[in-house]
Amino acid sequence: MSTSLGQERFRTNRPNQKQPTSSDKSKHSDFKRDSIRPKPSILGKRNRDNSRENFRDPGSLPAKRLRETSTSSSSQLCHQCSRICWDRIYDWMSYKGRIDWVGMLVDHVGTRYRNDPSSSTCPLCSQLYAPWIEPFLKKRDPTRWKANDFGDQIRIFRHLRHLPHVNDYPTARKVLREYNAPYHIAVVPTGRGWRDGLKAHIASKGMVVVIPKGIQESELFVPQQVSKQFEPNVVLSWLKYCKGHKKHCNIQAPEVTGMKLIDCRSNDLIIREHHPDAKYVALSYVWGKSAASKMVTSAPAAKEMPQKEDKTSRVPKDIPLTIRDAIQVTKALGYRFLWVDKYCIDQENATEKQKQCGRMGDIYAGSQLTIFALGHDSNYGLPGVSSRPRFQQLQRATSGRYDFVSTMPDPHLSINQSTWSTRGWTYQEGLFSTRRLLFTDSQVYFECNGMNCVESFKCNLKVLHTQNGQRFRAYHRAGKFVCGNSNQYSHLIVSRSKENHRKVDTIRRFQYQIQQFSKRELTDEDDVLNAFAGIARFYAKTAAKIVSLAGIMIPSPIANLRDSEPERLDHLSYALAWTHRIRSLGESNCEDPSNRSGSARERLPWTLLDNPKPQRRGGFPSWSWAGWFGEVGKRNDLPYCWTSDLSSVRIGFREKDLRENDSEDYMWLKKFPKFKQYIIKRLLTANVLHFDAHVLDPKKLKFWKRDPHMPSKQINSDTLQLYLSTWTYSLEQLQQKLIEGEFKCVVLGTYGEPRKDIIKAIRAKDKKRSKSRNRRIDLFERGEPDAIICLIVYTRNGKSHRIGLLKVVLDGSGNDRTLRAWVLDGKSRFSLV
Repeated sequence: MSTSLGQERFRTNRPNQKQPTSSDKSKHSDFKRDSIRPKPSILGKRNRDNSRENFRDPGSLPAKRLRETSTSSSSQLCHQCSRICWDRIYDWMSYKGRIDWVGMLVDHVGTRYRNDPSSSTCPLCSQLYAPWIEPFLKKRDPTRWKANDFGDQIRIFRHLRHLPHVNDYPTARKVLREYNAPYHIAVVPTGRGWRDGLKAHIASKGMVVVIPKGIQESELFVPQQVSKQFEPNVVLSWLKYCKGHKKHCNIQAPEVTGMKLIDCRSNDLIIREHHPDAKYVALSYVWGKSAASKMVTSAPAAKEMPQKEDKTSRVPKDIPLTIRDAIQVTKALGYRFLWVDKYCIDQENATEKQKQCGRMGDIYAGSQLTIFALGHDSNYGLPGVSSRPRFQQLQRATSGRYDFVSTMPDPHLSINQSTWSTRGWTYQEGLFSTRRLLFTDSQVYFECNGMNCVESFKCNLKVLHTQNGQRFRAYHRAGKFVCGNSNQYSHLIVSRSKENHRKVDTIRRFQYQIQQFSKRELTDEDDVLNAFAGIARFYAKTAAKIVSLAGIMIPSPIANLRDSEPERLDHLSYALAWTHRIRSLGESNCEDPSNRSGSARERLPWTLLDNPKPQRRGGFPSWSWAGWFGEVGKRNDLPYCWTSDLSSVRIGFREKDLRENDSEDYMWLKKFPKFKQYIIKRLLTANVLHFDAHVLDPKKLKFWKRDPHMPSKQINSDTLQLYLSTWTYSLEQLQQKLIEGEFKCVVLGTYGEPRKDIIKAIRAKDKKRSKSRNRRIDLFERGEPDAIICLIVYTRNGKSHRIGLLKVVLDGSGNDRTLRAWVLDGKSRFSLV
């Protein structure tokens, strides 16, 4: 069936209804007909999700074919795009009634915009291309999607309704309306349920924004054409505004002994010692396969800067394209010095390399700006700077009184899909930088600790900021690297707050960052905790004082009672109860190893498709996520809701023997009101935990129950939640090994209502507003049921190894009594490695 016939089928299947006309023709003097004026009184009934279905509004009924677009339409448009009733856009822009997330109908277009427009010269066909619709329909109804496919519609949405940068709450919509944010259009399938699909499409391809001619442009967001070349003036305007963020973006010069910088203004790129007053730019990039070039030493250079040595190091003439482009950007932004690890750290000096790598977090935090190259290696370059071109923005289209501008892909998605985001060392580089300039393939993205901007949208920074001008308001999306709370629209830096509910925010943020870091790859897998050291140091110095024991996070007591030992043990049990995110082969984000390069597959001993379960990483303890290859799972439990069953805990370190006599008492941590660098570094080298704990009685574990609908059939029990990180045993084999004693369930503790003295102390120190009924800490909801939490271990030669986690969901009849009913008599001593 042709496209036009598809349209006619859609029109003839609907009852004819007379179109209402406007009573004020003076406002439409340039029209040669009366325009449609929708009325708010017939928007239709609300459905269950509080949205109004608008199939019955006057503008949605195409019973009477409207006059085609004005003859001033661009001749570049194809015949099909020229026939669309673009005049309806004016009617919906003039409409004062409610328009919810489904938007309003412009026209029915059959299925033609699902087809690849590469063979067409029409710019609007390229902008409206909607390849996501057919996969969405197949996923929604795999068997009957063709029978239920009624074609597509072009809909118009008020005030950038689906813009990824802005949340969809009433406050945000009010601001967008107040400052006349533009409308946008999109092709969507007929019906509902497509919102997430459209938002994902906009994030990956951009949105089509409608710009009426002769009307004052938005005072908040204005889409603009992105230049083919990097424009320093755009970035300089962002940097100028950021320098007013005295609270969030106050950069301090790093105190790193032996730090060096590249002098970009010298003719032969001299490498000089860092002076505390020297402001510099840092580069974050992926080295790739290219071997590290050695620094060339030559005769003394002209004394542009005082030199302590007779010889001066220089950058080699043959340097990778990314570094060459970074030098060009550094000079274009008015800076003289650039820090690049490849040349500013002597790669042949093992002692210097170890010291400098340990202080990378400070180096990036002290830079005036960090340039992020997202390419797959150091020869990829920075798109738009020299030889690496940018992806071309779709051509602007014009039809009558309207221009249609396509924005660029969401930079957050581009960052997530980049090679840079897969590397372990780059994680802390993004986290600790204060001002970040990321070069995506289509545009530059700027993010500091108070705001974030994209090149394809010109925005009013003053309106977006809070009254004191220190950060964006909460209706604009927070930066990707902001260490705030779990709300992606919160710009608050909670790590410095001493309020208890903010400490919990900091703990949750650290959980998220461990999860993200665990997904990344390392060229040398022995560097896993070295690359994590900067993150551990950062959180140890927050108000929550979270220590990293071989990588696992242990918060300091929140209640801070006089006797802090029970709470410290609670938090240790909480820290040990992490799980892996075990992926199944059917998941859409399960990566096919054939998509990886050969070298990447050789470096990584597992892939999600080869083996969806994690594998052990040698040289690190099994009780830490660092001892495994694999992504850590998301957690919803709260540390103060734990009651530990561990006792007599001692910590063994890598520099000592595994014998218990050479270990430290766990309560040794109480000595330190603040954690200094040498303590943080030592805690990362922990490799054994000695403790006493109960063992769960394996005969009490019932892995199956009778199916209530078919008594003769057994199904998995919902009271046991199993998270195995290794082994491929069936449930029958696992149960048999537990009964035989080869495997043991070591009780970490119980999760449930916090002890009264703990929650009372936390509430007493937590602030609340005079009008609020509850303390802020009470707003956190327990996302996990009451349960007994156990480590599943096997023991060889007196050393126990973690293989998974077991949760026994309780019925709420009292944790202590229930725990005693589940465990064997007496505690056993374990040495967990």
